Amino acid sequence: MIVFIKKNEPPPTLKASIRLLRVIFSAGVGVPEYQRQVATPNVPKFTAAIIGLAEKHEEEELRVLILETLTRLVPLYPTLHRASHSALSALSLRFLNGSAPQPTNNSLLEAASGLYSVLHYTGGKVGAANLWRKSVDETLAFAWTAFSALRTTFPFEADNVVAASPSIDEALITIPLNLDRLRCCTVVLCDLLSSTTQRPVQVPLGPIIKFISALLSCTKDDNASLFSFYPAFAFYSHTFIQGREHADPAIQAMELSILPNFWKLSCDVITCLAKCACHHLTPHLTRLLSYLTFHLEQKPIPSQRLFLLSAIQHLLTHCHVLDSPLVPTRLAKAVLPSLSIILATPSDVQRTEVSVAASQKSRKGKKRARGYEGDEVFKLSRDVICPGSDEGRVLLITLEVMRLLLRNPNLSPALQSISARVLLSMLLALPQISPASLSPDLKFHNNLLQSLQSVNTELGSGSTSVMSKSLGLIVRATLLENSDDTFRNLEYLLHPRVPPLVRSLPHVESLSLFRAEEPQEEADVREELGLQGAFPDRPITTHDTQDVVMEDDSRTAPKINDENPVTIHGQQPPAKPVPAVPTISNVNVQQAAAATLPRAHVEPPRPQPAVIESAPARPVIPPQHAAVPAQEEDEDEEMPAINMDSDSDEY
Repeated sequence: MIVFIKKNEPPPTLKASIRLLRVIFSAGVGVPEYQRQVATPNVPKFTAAIIGLAEKHEEEELRVLILETLTRLVPLYPTLHRASHSALSALSLRFLNGSAPQPTNNSLLEAASGLYSVLHYTGGKVGAANLWRKSVDETLAFAWTAFSALRTTFPFEADNVVAASPSIDEALITIPLNLDRLRCCTVVLCDLLSSTTQRPVQVPLGPIIKFISALLSCTKDDNASLFSFYPAFAFYSHTFIQGREHADPAIQAMELSILPNFWKLSCDVITCLAKCACHHLTPHLTRLLSYLTFHLEQKPIPSQRLFLLSAIQHLLTHCHVLDSPLVPTRLAKAVLPSLSIILATPSDVQRTEVSVAASQKSRKGKKRARGYEGDEVFKLSRDVICPGSDEGRVLLITLEVMRLLLRNPNLSPALQSISARVLLSMLLALPQISPASLSPDLKFHNNLLQSLQSVNTELGSGSTSVMSKSLGLIVRATLLENSDDTFRNLEYLLHPRVPPLVRSLPHVESLSLFRAEEPQEEADVREELGLQGAFPDRPITTHDTQDVVMEDDSRTAPKINDENPVTIHGQQPPAKPVPAVPTISNVNVQQAAAATLPRAHVEPPRPQPAVIESAPARPVIPPQHAAVPAQEEDEDEEMPAINMDSDSDEY
């Protein structure tokens, strides 16, 4: 079969032969006799044959198959491939050197990177760690070279010296080539971090974090805002501007246009590094999250926001809790606008009012407008809220980021409150939105609703209140399909982890449900985030004005009676019981006077001594009002008939 591969056969025949031999050599690993007689003499020959085949044929599918086959066989037979280490390294690096003007094919890049990431197995148990570290260092050095070639109009951070700018013709080739090389280096670095070794190795976190920081610190606005956000880089601000004074505008524009690629590549490395290093990355967590938060605050497009949020999610998931009072608050402010697209904004309400006013031209339009009165609270006026897959994925990842941020005790109380209000508002608003209005993918509505339900349930169970207050959320979660956390939440409810509170729970009236009840700090945060239309407005003020008018009437009623103080004292002596019939007439007269005179008196009368003396007589009037209906009912009640022929006392 190996001789058959060396012949000049068509690609389909070669592919079938390579697949068959890969299965044969892989299946006999657990049989020592099979390895001694079949694998040991034939695996080196097979490796040399397919290496020459990959260099001779130009078909990408065949090359990908050869690279994947070698990636599978090298860990199984590391000793047999030790002599072929140089040839395997040259073969993989041949496809990792980048290409221009077209970038390297993704499948070919992943296959070559996978082969390069397993070559350290050829060093054995002792030398594998050294070979792995050498591969990481060489990859970082090659990445720094490609990065510096893409920043010719900017000072290099190491020495603050601007490199010689190439001509415009050279830049058309060098910029795409070095960008593809940088992409290849990040893919190789991720594969090396994901590979396994037989013994522990030391991961160079410092050089990797420095490389990631260099990629993330590149901005489009002359780095002025970035230097103000990070005072440690203020030293480079002056040389940064000096280096751009004599730069070619065309080359500078080309280098600025590839900045989003830098951010994406750095986020890919951050994701792999967080999975690999886990809590060992905690000392660098504040620095990395500060960079990512800064880019989120610049309002990027959904595709850029997606990889930024994905990197933040992996950092918060695999590292310890962020011990910083500033970064979680800034991050929450940058993340919340991604969730508010479900809720209405003032512009949406205004557009809805304009559309309703236009539909009221006809009688049928008026009826239709009345039927949909109040729907401006939700985003039903737009066609699709999440038109693409990126917008939907941004929503789901943002919910996970908010879940992790709300677990941080350093988050400010105002942000905790506003975040909880946004999440609860989304939970109330989402069932009112049809799946077709939310996203072209009809399954996305159910996925988003389940994520919202899970976050709100965790928010209710982790607050200072008792879990029973969140019973409605848990019962609602049980009605959703494919809910894996339902029984866990019910178990928390039945068997709480903490003892019950000794003090009583706050009443509903103490909760901040309206803007009038929220503190000033929370109101400032809400206005800063542009969430004016996301929450219910202040309560309707008509009730307040009516209460004020009623209080004015109650104050003016005693003043009317003060005009005749002698009459009040004469008819209501405090020492004698008040007759029933005169009281009714007096009360009717006083009620008639109270109904007519307050409107005639615009200015209140001046206080006199007689008015002060009549003040103790005010408490006597309310019992008269309470006694009047009882007396009228007694007088109107019909007397029972008496049976005169009966000898008993019963009537």
